[in-house]
Amino acid sequence: MESKFNKLNIDGTEYLTEIPEGSLKAFKGMPDLSEVRAFIPGSIVDILASEGDTVKPGDVLLLLEAMKMHNEICPGISGIVSKIHVSKGDTVKKDQLLMEISRF
Repeated sequence: MESKFNKLNIDGTEYLTEIPEGSLKAFKGMPDLSEVRAFIPGSIVDILASEGDTVKPGDVLLLLEAMKMHNEICPGISGIVSKIHVSKGDTVKKDQLLMEISRF
């Protein structure tokens, strides 16, 4: 199986990685961690962050109810909440944009 070398940039540091050719076909790209998206369809139960708040991974931004469970939605990066796209009570689809985080 043929491999290709690709540059991977993580927080400004570049890494040279080897990815098998077969894996590239299934690769959809790295998620944009500045975008907080719903991982499952559901309803917004509560919004715990406001635009302008400073957040970090592990902070709970909002609660998403899906399948009778409350799911804590947290950011993947540290930054400032720049835009909230949902309101309490909204029904959301899988992968719907919920919030945007601006990096420091």
